[in-house]
Amino acid sequence: MTIFLSILKVIGIILLIILALIVLLLLLILFYPIGYKTQGNYKDGDMHVTAKAGWIFHIIRALFTLDNKDIDYSVKVLFFKVYPPKDKAEDSGVLGERKPPVSDDEEEPSSFSKIKCKISELYDKINRIYKKIKHIMFMAKDERDQEAVRELCRRVFGLIKRILPRKKSIYLKLGMDDPSQTGEIAGLIYSLSPIYRGDLRFVPVFDEKVIEGDLFFKGHIQLIFVLIAAARIYFNKDIRRLYRQIQKVRTE
Repeated sequence: MTIFLSILKVIGIILLIILALIVLLLLLILFYPIGYKTQGNYKDGDMHVTAKAGWIFHIIRALFTLDNKDIDYSVKVLFFKVYPPKDKAEDSGVLGERKPPVSDDEEEPSSFSKIKCKISELYDKINRIYKKIKHIMFMAKDERDQEAVRELCRRVFGLIKRILPRKKSIYLKLGMDDPSQTGEIAGLIYSLSPIYRGDLRFVPVFDEKVIEGDLFFKGHIQLIFVLIAAARIYFNKDIRRLYRQIQKVRTE
């Protein structure tokens, strides 16, 4: 009896360890941030961009590089490259079926028939567009649909706020052929200064045409916030109702 209880105790301990590991893995997946960093520069027609991402103590890593027209990317787990695969699958060599040649005896439709067909298609298309616009205008007056749109915007913009980089800096040196165009662009950029809050350093050039720039982004994403936002959107009755109505309009 004591031996049997000892075996059950060992099995229970093993199951608890396995359960604890599963819970720990789930917590890591949900709460461990996916860090990302992007650096790039453009000068004299040369563009260089490097983007990196890492997850779970950089066990999973992704790299993207752009050197003018040369693009390279990879995903690694530990020291193993998982994407793209090293050995690409060879083409099967199976040729597609050829369309049978059109017989000379077959008569082409007359110009009148073609015009009549085009007019009929155009009428049907205009009619479908009119019905969709009418339905959308009706939806826009419904309070439940308005509340669904507001809730959807709150969730989406809240998620974007969490995804946006915590650290960022942009340098742009710009000069156009026409100095007045440079002035207009400078005025537009300066008017948006409350948005980028000093993260953008803009240098206008009025006596020559030039485009130079550097950028740096660094931030992180936590899957738990993505799942929470997705769940709140999916289980919201008004948003699901709005989605069904939009699908209905699309299929009409």
